[in-house]
Amino acid sequence: MNNQDLRILEAINTLSPTSFVSAIEVSDRVKKDNKELGDRLMVLKALGHVEIITKEFMSSMTLPNFVAKVRITEQGRKALKK
Repeated sequence: MNNQDLRILEAINTLSPTSFVSAIEVSDRVKKDNKELGDRLMVLKALGHVEIITKEFMSSMTLPNFVAKVRITEQGRKALKK
């Protein structure tokens, strides 16, 4: 995990430390390309730092890889404290 990933986790935690938030809102916060953010979120999910909700169809409220919502996990919050 790098500084970029920590910025993503911090943005999610700032938007809501307990609930799912829009992946587009996270993208706006971290000023990252939507495809790149989607790829990073999938890596963070594999590491157990976030949970994601995907949609069956892409829309203006989803990232190109169909990620619609994201939530930081307890493990993700612990990573922020390190």
